[in-house]
Amino acid sequence: MGKKRSIVITFSTLFVLMSSQILTAPLAAEESRIQQEMASPMPEIPLQRAMGKEAYDKAMASGQYRYLDNSKCRLCHREFFIGRKNDAHDHAMENLVKSGHDKNPRCLTCHTTGYGVETGFVNMKNTPRLANVQCEGCHGPGNVHVAQVKGKQGFKGFLAGLDHPERLKKMCTSCHTKRWNRSYHDLQKTYKKYGKANPND
Repeated sequence: MGKKRSIVITFSTLFVLMSSQILTAPLAAEESRIQQEMASPMPEIPLQRAMGKEAYDKAMASGQYRYLDNSKCRLCHREFFIGRKNDAHDHAMENLVKSGHDKNPRCLTCHTTGYGVETGFVNMKNTPRLANVQCEGCHGPGNVHVAQVKGKQGFKGFLAGLDHPERLKKMCTSCHTKRWNRSYHDLQKTYKKYGKANPND
């Protein structure tokens, strides 16, 4: 009887130890990645990286481009607006709040819309409407696009729109680096999924 009891206790102890390792391993990995990020150089603004410094500086100096927020997008792209509500990008700020990094410039660059760009996200007090990775977080400021649509001039006007596919893909890889690539294993496959209203379908 005593021998059986000791075996049960041993298996119970082993189960507890294994469970704790399964639960703590992802947390340790996450903390490790955060520490690596803190020790690395400040990340480049995604839009600047996608466009190249010269083109980016010229566009910003023109004063033409301004972030609006995705409330404007839903007027014409309602199915995309609804579909993105279930996507991780639309909840990116929540992760920063949970980890206590919601004021960290390194993190805000990729977890908000337009951080570091004039008229982009500043903080939750002044620009809460630009929290998370919205449509303009990937395409750049949307005011020119909206003005062109109203004037029936076509569907261009983004600095990283569908008419600039190489820039659009660079917007993805600016944040989804090797360190943070757990959200996809095949960039091309994932990139294609985002052509649909709901990439999770």
